[in-house]
Amino acid sequence: MRFLRHLLLAAALAAPALAQPSATAFHRRGGLPHVADIATRGDGELRVAYLGGSITAAANGWRSLTTAHLAAAYPKLHVVEIAAGLPGTGSDLGVCRLERDVLRHRPDLLFVEFAVNDASTPPDRIERTMEGIVRQTRRANPQTDIFFVYTVSTPGLPDLEAGRFPVAATAMERVAGHYAIPSLHFGVEIARRVSAGTLLFKAPDAPDDPRTFSLDGVHPTAAGHRIYFAAIEQVWPTLVTAPASKPTTLPAPLHADNWSHAALREIGTVNRTGEWSLVSPDDPNLRGATKALLPPTWRTAEAGAALTVEFSGRTFGLLGIAAPDSGQFRVTIEGEEPVTDTFFDHYVTPSFCRPRPWFYPRPLADGPHRARIDLLAEPVDKAAIKAKAGKTLAEPDRYAANRLTLSGVLLVESAEP
Repeated sequence: MRFLRHLLLAAALAAPALAQPSATAFHRRGGLPHVADIATRGDGELRVAYLGGSITAAANGWRSLTTAHLAAAYPKLHVVEIAAGLPGTGSDLGVCRLERDVLRHRPDLLFVEFAVNDASTPPDRIERTMEGIVRQTRRANPQTDIFFVYTVSTPGLPDLEAGRFPVAATAMERVAGHYAIPSLHFGVEIARRVSAGTLLFKAPDAPDDPRTFSLDGVHPTAAGHRIYFAAIEQVWPTLVTAPASKPTTLPAPLHADNWSHAALREIGTVNRTGEWSLVSPDDPNLRGATKALLPPTWRTAEAGAALTVEFSGRTFGLLGIAAPDSGQFRVTIEGEEPVTDTFFDHYVTPSFCRPRPWFYPRPLADGPHRARIDLLAEPVDKAAIKAKAGKTLAEPDRYAANRLTLSGVLLVESAEP
């Protein structure tokens, strides 16, 4: 019986044949002309970056399958993978970390995957952040090809089964169309198979069933990742064959206040008062963080210790660590009422800590600002935060510390005209 189950699983993982993607699943638009040129030349490097969330970060998932496929398809090229998937984060943090995690590595091709993690983000904000990714990339190197791919989770499945894109992917499509960026919605094929009864979208009790797409309704199983990859494999020849148009100049932006000037400023460059210290990468309160993408991280346990940041723009944020020791912080921007918050949330456990972005929730005038961030003495009611999500605070002593741990300042400085 076990042998038969292994045979069935192997069959499911063998790059299943797909029906021809519908017009709503795949849009070629301008194709991938730079990659096509490199493939035609047939030597040198092909540098491929993957910017996204946990589905992109997954080991042995669609990302690594795609890289392996490109290496096999172009054996004379040295295919370099730039892995920039950061679990639990969306396109707002993605555009802020784009230079640090992607562009400085000089990619020839950039995959962008944020449809699931942006599901609860307002569409107009998605358009601005995704447009920022495109314009920042094209400014850095006009030749870099960009490919939007859209994943699916439980909330988006009904839309796809009804023949329409979920809201986040719809917003991203507006940006893709404006900039002639190819796009592919992995979820169209998933929804087709679910509707046909050949795929179990969420089956936590059947992890070894080759028909199981996910255990939690978000993260694909190995078989689910193979379906994602097979969609790329099928459309790839169309993307890299003529006719293909090379980008010349950037069109006028969709939104003048897009996030093309988003950036991550490291804490070491920011004015600090009070006791702050660098955090070792093996610190227990960094368990679960993606260390390869974690900027130098600083911590204070001193109430009243502060950072002061001067910037010019309309968006301000922080990249902090959500961990058992997370305390309350206060952000004061001159001329505005202070805002108090915490990085702690109900997902945090002693074995699961993660980088978490926070953005100032009130509109700012586009211009110079001065922000101050303080650690407060008042503790966070962590038990109440857990209880609100139906969870308990096990081992409360491990949550007793009251500290602020920061990995960066997030800024969107004055946008281009």
